[in-house]
Amino acid sequence: MAVTFKDVARLAGVSTQTVSRVTNGADNVAEETRKRVNDAIKKLGYVPNKGAQMLSRASSRIIGLVSLDISLHGVALIANGVRNQAHEMNYATALAVLGDNSIEEFRMAIRELIAQQVDAIIINAPVTKEMAETLIEQFSQLTLMFIDVPENTQANHIRCDHQVGARLAVQHLIEQKRDSFICISGPIASTASSIRYKEWQRQIHQNGLQEVAYYEGDWQANSGYHAVKDALLKGVSFDAVLVANDQMALGVLCALSEAGVKVPKTVSVVGFDGIQDSQFFSPPLTTIKQDFNELGRKAVKLVLNQMEKGESVVSEMLPVHLVVRESTSKKADTLYDKQEVLVHLEHIRRLLP
Repeated sequence: MAVTFKDVARLAGVSTQTVSRVTNGADNVAEETRKRVNDAIKKLGYVPNKGAQMLSRASSRIIGLVSLDISLHGVALIANGVRNQAHEMNYATALAVLGDNSIEEFRMAIRELIAQQVDAIIINAPVTKEMAETLIEQFSQLTLMFIDVPENTQANHIRCDHQVGARLAVQHLIEQKRDSFICISGPIASTASSIRYKEWQRQIHQNGLQEVAYYEGDWQANSGYHAVKDALLKGVSFDAVLVANDQMALGVLCALSEAGVKVPKTVSVVGFDGIQDSQFFSPPLTTIKQDFNELGRKAVKLVLNQMEKGESVVSEMLPVHLVVRESTSKKADTLYDKQEVLVHLEHIRRLLP
């Protein structure tokens, strides 16, 4: 016999209305009561009748997306992948953009989407393990899929292989005989950023090389620009820059160009993301390519499959690969360019009487 609201209410010692408020993520429930209801749900193995929910909502067929600022290139591409895949599966898409990464912002965003009668929600914003598990418990009537969550979290999640990508970046620079690295991560609250930075560190230290400076960026080009400007003003000696995304790498290239530092002759730069525009940077950027569109598409497929089948926690890792362009090259064995010296000598010779 199927477990009902009444069974949950009876075990938890509350009314069916209270069970309804808890499963719909309402605020007006005491935490102790919410815990009793959720404990009863887990003990009885109660699963909200999504078929009945959809009938009562005239089968809305809407995928919700909670997202960071969509002006960020990668975020916009993921959102586009979500929208396209949802459309192909006859679902609409509802978007809620976060003002910040507080738990209250996430709650408000999810409630905004619930009001639009979404069937499941994809969360493309960094969350802690505790935050993710709190949201899963509070909004237990919905299937949630996370894109930026710690690996040890009991939550549905999908990500690209940030660790392999970071390793490929360092190994490529080692092959180019680079040995003094500036590392520019994204926000440290981001699991994706943290994984990349930790793997950079591991590879640098394991190979007996130096991390001469570290900066925490914000995914925007200006944070990469200001990081390198600061390093140059402080007289930091470096021959390579590892950057956690391509937009920040654009700022890095601009700062080096303004300072007259030649890329890749003096300093090599590697980005991360492989956005289409990175091939038109000056010089074209060597980067780690991740497929944002496929990430968004796969997230939709996984969350809908999970919603329909109600399986245990699902996770998936998408591959990345190194794209080598002109922003990296082998470090010269000498500190000068022989051809440049010959040109200057010829110029001097012509000036002599």
